[in-house]
Amino acid sequence: MSKKTRQMALCGMLCALSVVVMMMGGLIPLATYCCPVLVGVLFIPIVMECGTKLGFAAYIAVALLSVLMGPDKEAAFLVVFFGYYPLLKPRLQKIPARPLRLALKLALFNAAIGAMYAFLLFVLHMEDIAADYQSATRIMTAAMVLLANFTMLVYDRALDVFALYYVKKVRPRLMRGAR
Repeated sequence: MSKKTRQMALCGMLCALSVVVMMMGGLIPLATYCCPVLVGVLFIPIVMECGTKLGFAAYIAVALLSVLMGPDKEAAFLVVFFGYYPLLKPRLQKIPARPLRLALKLALFNAAIGAMYAFLLFVLHMEDIAADYQSATRIMTAAMVLLANFTMLVYDRALDVFALYYVKKVRPRLMRGAR
C-alpha cells in the first residue's frame, strides 16, 4: 500500500470515528462538551500522519456532517467554531514567549466561543440556550467564563499529552504493518 493510500485511509477512518463520536453526543447530556474534545484528540494523528492540508479537509468534513446529522447542535457548532484548534496548535506552539502564546490561545478560544454563541442565539434563535443564560446571574456567567478558560488550558495541555502518547505508544504499533 502506498504512503498516500495509507494516509487517505487513516484520515477517512478517523473522520468516520469522529462523526460517530459526535453522533453519540446526543445520548449523554454531559457529552455536549466531551464529544468535541474527543474529536479534537482524533485530529492529532491526522495532522501528524497526513499533514495540515488533509487535517483541514477532515475538520471540514466532520464539522459539516456533525451539523447535518448530529443530534446535539450545540456540540456540532462547537466543532464548527473551535474544532480547528488542534490543527493550529503546532503553529501556536512556535511562539517563543509563553505568556504571549497563552494569551493568544485564550483570545482565540474566547473569540471562537463568543462567535459560536452569537451565531446560535442571534442567527439560529436557539431559545433553550438563551433561557439558560437569562436565568444565570452575572456572577454565575463570569464564573462559567473563567471555568471555560481554565478548561481550555487543560484541553491544550491534554492535546500535548495525547500527542506525546501517540508518538511514543500508538504510532509505532500503527506503523509496524506499514513497512
